Amino acid sequence: MAFIVTLLASPLISHAVSAINERLPSLNREEEYHAPDSTLIFDSTGTTVIAVLNSGEERMVLTPQQIPEKMKQAIIAIEDDRFYEHSGIDPVGMARAVFANFTEGKLVEGGSTITQQYIKNAYVSSEPSMQRKLKEALYAYELEQRWTKDRILTDYLNTIYFGNGAYGLQVASFTFFNKPASGLSSAECALLAALPKSPLDYSPFTNPDGARERRNLILAKMLKHGWIDRDEFDQAIETPLPEKPSRFGPESTMAPYFVEYIKQQLVARYGARLTFEGGLRVYTTLDLGKQAAAEKAVASVLDQPTDPSAALVSLEPGTSYVRAMVGGRSFAEQKFNAATQGHRQPGSAFKPFVLATAMNKGISPGTTFVSEPKRFNLGSETAVWSVANFDSLYLGKISLEKATVYSDNAVYAELMMKVGAGDVADMAHKAGINTTFSAQPAIALGGLDNGVSPMELASSYGTFAAGGSKVTGSVDFDGGGADPVTILKVSNSHGIVLDENKPAAAAVLDPVIAYHVNSVLKKTATSGLGRWSNLGRPSAGKSGTTEDHVDAWYSGYTPELVTTVWIGYPEQRQPMTDIRGVRVTGGSWPAQIWHLYMEEALAGTAASDFTKPPNSELANVQICVDSGMVAQVWCPKKEVRSFFPNHLPHEKCNLHQPGEVTMPNFKGMKLADAWKVIQGMGIEADLRFASDSSKPAYLIVDQTPVAGTKLMQGRDRIAVIVAGPPGSVQPPEAETESL
Repeated sequence: MAFIVTLLASPLISHAVSAINERLPSLNREEEYHAPDSTLIFDSTGTTVIAVLNSGEERMVLTPQQIPEKMKQAIIAIEDDRFYEHSGIDPVGMARAVFANFTEGKLVEGGSTITQQYIKNAYVSSEPSMQRKLKEALYAYELEQRWTKDRILTDYLNTIYFGNGAYGLQVASFTFFNKPASGLSSAECALLAALPKSPLDYSPFTNPDGARERRNLILAKMLKHGWIDRDEFDQAIETPLPEKPSRFGPESTMAPYFVEYIKQQLVARYGARLTFEGGLRVYTTLDLGKQAAAEKAVASVLDQPTDPSAALVSLEPGTSYVRAMVGGRSFAEQKFNAATQGHRQPGSAFKPFVLATAMNKGISPGTTFVSEPKRFNLGSETAVWSVANFDSLYLGKISLEKATVYSDNAVYAELMMKVGAGDVADMAHKAGINTTFSAQPAIALGGLDNGVSPMELASSYGTFAAGGSKVTGSVDFDGGGADPVTILKVSNSHGIVLDENKPAAAAVLDPVIAYHVNSVLKKTATSGLGRWSNLGRPSAGKSGTTEDHVDAWYSGYTPELVTTVWIGYPEQRQPMTDIRGVRVTGGSWPAQIWHLYMEEALAGTAASDFTKPPNSELANVQICVDSGMVAQVWCPKKEVRSFFPNHLPHEKCNLHQPGEVTMPNFKGMKLADAWKVIQGMGIEADLRFASDSSKPAYLIVDQTPVAGTKLMQGRDRIAVIVAGPPGSVQPPEAETESL
């Protein structure tokens, strides 16, 4: 109580509290919160209901007597160990959290009490703001004056989300252990108590190490409080984790993974009670036609019970509207949504971010590299990075464009060393990869320690398709940063709009660079490894296959639609080297699913090409092969390379010095043959015409100076005279890099 008095003593806080209190209904009028009204979720037309949410959906309410004492102790131990001592707000816990977060240099502990957390879920939306925190504090204090601790704790456990579609303790108990909550052991109670903080990070199905560590932490706290003894603790920490969720409750048959994702966003922003009982009207971006096409494409390719799972995300690049989502082959068998929650290594599907970074630094698609096994010293004799190509296939000297088409690991490793892992990571994050990962050279080949989700990859490829603009929603529903748009608008049952989510675009990549990335990925989609990815209309894309064929990706796009497909086993890293006789790669089943879906999804949509921005033509410059600078006429090896207009080289080669050469006898030679000799001499030459119709136009009939004359490179010029009239023949153009 003293803390509340001190808090309210501040004039600024007092004024804010008064303003908030005017808008808050009193907890005395509990009927305002206990008159449930179902929430309706609509498709993109706003007319078809794809899901109805209510308090009875996948939720079974328990009484205080039905909740095991160990479950209450476990959740108190990890979430609020002073629960029975405070009055809804805990200054001691808040101070401890501030100290722990400051000491660790990151957020490791929260200061909210269980009462505050319940208030957030039941009464207050989850927007990150001081007003929301004050609402929580006021409600928590008032609630503690009216309800018993046991009632608060019971309602909290009946309300919170445990992951895998489980809302409330009873459903979570069935989902994770296939038993009612009354039969939970100490180890099982501790695992369930670990989940509400972050259902994905502590899921035993997707992160068993993290789940086990947090479960054991809770058990240690219970032991410290004397709620379990040493024998029970020792037995509990040896208890195996559940390996897969159990089937429980009704199954949504219409876009279940998409609906589950929408539910999670709603709960995060509005709390569970308003989501399930508040009569919300939720208008989404789901296109039922495209959704049906996505589900059919997955089912037609992966049609055997032993086949791996798949995820598909399809969105519009200009709006980031998610039009279709498949999170697994069967929602009944796999509630884990691989489309949004699955983070796997992308393999070569990450290379476009390396390509974009290189182009942003002026490295054009025509820049040549040598395709061969490579070794890179990473700072010490023992830190050596050896890179080989898939199936040990090497192409010798090739352009960056060709290296992308054939997904050449050796070339991309060298490219990474040139442009820097930090800049590549920055490019990926700007484009739309939200998951953090270590910036080290192996990311060039998709070796990301935390992986990416199909939703992230689709969003970031959409940045290329949108000409360098990253498009996300204007409303951050889950509090983790802007995402592609799945919810267009949320209103209450009276039609009052709570949130309207509009596309928000940010220019993160030069449109000229984005255009050339698209141009290279267009060739990748229609040649090289892209047999299944050729739609017969302008499209771009890239496949990805990780080590041992554990993950296989295809992410591709047209100007109208971006789609990412992943195939693998969500529960484990299981090689796909022989699935029904198929060695699964990104260019096989994922590209096939992508092709089948995109053909149907784009049927009736007129084909268009990617917009070409002004001043996007590459400029040709003759370069000294040895120095990489602008070639002097006397440089021994020269080639013409293409450059972006704002990255033209200007510094001339200083590696070679001019020398003296002797004038050959060109009379009687063909112009083409003589011109090759002249280029090798390092002497500038002029072409003149004799207009002698008695001889072939290309024949050299005279020269100046005469044969045997001593010439100085860079100073003297020569001339050759052909028989033809002016304009009848032209000197051969200097050779450009082979693409």
